[in-house]
Amino acid sequence: MALAINKRTGKSVNVPEHYLGHPVLGKDLEPAGSVVKAAPKKENSKKFAKHVPGAVDGDGDGIIQDGTIWQRLANTKTEEQPAPTNIEENEE
Repeated sequence: MALAINKRTGKSVNVPEHYLGHPVLGKDLEPAGSVVKAAPKKENSKKFAKHVPGAVDGDGDGIIQDGTIWQRLANTKTEEQPAPTNIEENEE
């Protein structure tokens, strides 16, 4: 990435080096001197919530596991559904 100054706005911007001197992409850009590297990509730190069958309502609002994909009403019971023994019975 190259450091450039936009001639119209006066702001400094990071652009790919091939923009400088290009008739369209670098029309309003003027080299500012140094070449800088792009910032490293962030690692995906997204964590997924686990289903907690025996979760309790900690704040008393009537909702268990607030803000997760497992959010549910406090009085809801979860039961594990058994797998069908004969799959052909379920087909129509």
